[in-house]
Amino acid sequence: MEFYEVIKKRRSYRSFNEARMPEKETIKKIINAGRLAPTWANMQGVEYIIVQKNPIVKQIWKAIGQRKKFSNAPMFIVGIIAEKDSGKNKNGEPYYPVDFGICFEHIILAATAEGLATCWIGYFDEEKVKEILHIPKKKRVLGLTPLGYPLKLKDDDSPRKDLESVIHWETF
Repeated sequence: MEFYEVIKKRRSYRSFNEARMPEKETIKKIINAGRLAPTWANMQGVEYIIVQKNPIVKQIWKAIGQRKKFSNAPMFIVGIIAEKDSGKNKNGEPYYPVDFGICFEHIILAATAEGLATCWIGYFDEEKVKEILHIPKKKRVLGLTPLGYPLKLKDDDSPRKDLESVIHWETF
């Protein structure tokens, strides 16, 4: 799929074909896209947990707190990062959320290019996810996504602001 087409096709999915698990090589290819993303000072501090075993998938689903959404997701990718290892910008804000965002968006777009469905989830019980997956305390879980084949492709174009309304030339 051509790059701009991938961006146009990327949507948040909540229904998956639970009988069809993405292939291991495809998953590795997607994660590699995240690994190749730029990070502050090339720290490469983002790591991923691939959750495919059904009982653990169901526990993650419960930690998200959704009653029905994602209940048929065959797997999840959980993104983690060490907060302490990140540098800070001139305003004292840590870089780790930006690094994570860049890496995770690479993963989401790579999954779309592979014909897979995702939904970036930022609302979840982080402590519960860390407990389920035995993630060390010094690490942060910043996001996760279900990954799988969609039950049906979304053809709708979600409304977006007009391009000219978001561009400011030279000054605000």
